[in-house]
Amino acid sequence: MFKYGDWLFDIDRAVHLLEERPRAVEQTPVANWAAAYRLSLLRPDYNGPSWYPIFGPDQSHFDAEHAMGTDLDQPVIIALLEFDSGPAHLLIDGVHRMYRAMSEGLPTLPAYVLTIAETDTIREH
Repeated sequence: MFKYGDWLFDIDRAVHLLEERPRAVEQTPVANWAAAYRLSLLRPDYNGPSWYPIFGPDQSHFDAEHAMGTDLDQPVIIALLEFDSGPAHLLIDGVHRMYRAMSEGLPTLPAYVLTIAETDTIREH
């Protein structure tokens, strides 16, 4: 499960949906996600003040060692949400892979992007 505010996204259901409805893999920019999730603050040598992200992991819920062993060939999963201001993307699976890609200086990672309707089916209401 991925938590965003009061919403929960069922990652197992997303994986099953992607198996049932195959699609092309897209490339997503690592730097944008690293900045949005403040991944540079999760480095083991970070010595700044404690902080709490709006979304994504904080220092107490992130395993950098595990992240460095993740499979960068496995696509991350990006949900598409609809707001009054328009659609917005949300990385719901792959934060550890994104961290590793950032640490290794990779420009992009493979990604599956769900539609708004698909995202709604995996979101717990």
